[in-house]
Amino acid sequence: MQPSDTTIRRSTRLYLPIAAVVSCATALLLSLAPTASGQTRVPSLDASRKAVSAKKNVVTFGTQTASATKPDNRGIYMFGATPGGRIEDHVAILNFSDQTATFLIRGTDGVNTPQGGFAALPINERSHDLGAWIALPSSDLKVTLRPRTDLIVPFLIEVPTDAMPGDHVGVITATLESSVISKSGQRLHLLQTVGTRIFLRVSGPLHPSLTVTVLAVHYEGTLDPIGTGEAKVTYTVSNTGNVALGGRQTVYVSGLFGSRSTAARVPKLQFLLPGFSVTKTVEVTGIFPEIRETAHVSIRPLYIAGSVAPPSGPFQASRSFWAIPWTLIPIIVAVILLVVGWFRRRRRGRRAGDATAGLQKPGGRGSVGKQESPPGDVPVSNGSFERQAAGHESPAKDPTPVASD
Repeated sequence: MQPSDTTIRRSTRLYLPIAAVVSCATALLLSLAPTASGQTRVPSLDASRKAVSAKKNVVTFGTQTASATKPDNRGIYMFGATPGGRIEDHVAILNFSDQTATFLIRGTDGVNTPQGGFAALPINERSHDLGAWIALPSSDLKVTLRPRTDLIVPFLIEVPTDAMPGDHVGVITATLESSVISKSGQRLHLLQTVGTRIFLRVSGPLHPSLTVTVLAVHYEGTLDPIGTGEAKVTYTVSNTGNVALGGRQTVYVSGLFGSRSTAARVPKLQFLLPGFSVTKTVEVTGIFPEIRETAHVSIRPLYIAGSVAPPSGPFQASRSFWAIPWTLIPIIVAVILLVVGWFRRRRRGRRAGDATAGLQKPGGRGSVGKQESPPGDVPVSNGSFERQAAGHESPAKDPTPVASD
């Protein structure tokens, strides 16, 4: 006896869900079962990255000048002190994020980057200037802040008795340590640091000075005989004084015959700390090749807002270089040869004309020459000549008697 179609349909409806559940359970057990090596299966690397990305949170934090009770709007610290002086102040540490975070607070030296920007000394380097004079409540101060809160931290600056006069620059920093996974799957240790600047001027003689050195010029001409070239002017600016200085830079090229080409949109020199240097390259265009050119660099100093500006500057340097118009020289030589040839031909023509005029011109007053008379007008008698002029006969002279033997 065979089952009816109705019975088959009911059996299919009953066993299909059961088979699906059993299949899912089997797949789950296989994924959790030990492998041949005895290790447990783990999710794929892509799945791990997606999980890390899904749980990734950004911590936003900062530092700010502050009073003993709350942050203020000074922006930076500006202090003046004598050698051996003491300064007390406060800094605010702010956690703007939605999660709790721990920060390392420290005082360090301010430095210039190779590009001339301002930065704090790296965390693994020791301070030797203002950073070493800053004292916090503890040497390795770590603070933990809840989301969207801030903390006021006091600090002390003790100026050494032998501190050099002039500007000293430091930073109070907050550093967040974290780890991230790179695109290649490597775990990296990340240090994020922010800070607030401190400018301290120790009393004594001030010597603001910027020195422009290592001035080099690379000139590129043009094949156009009447075109202009360009020059890349590279130079190093060093702060050889004891005052932090910025500057307005002017770079131009002057020619042998009085032309001048000035570089456009030269950025300002950022504040250069005493003892630091920065190298700049500026392009000057529109240079007429006048055989011998001179590149000039001039810097007018800028001072930190609120500080006393002693008179100084501008600080200048210059260097000459060759700008020879190679394509124009043959044209100039050809023109000179044509002009010289024309003058020579003209001079020769004048000399030939003067010689011809001298041959054809009769003798005048005071001139030396002979005037010939027709042969029939001059009678000859006894070996003597009788001159006849103007149609009249001259009186005949008696011939001189000749004695004979």
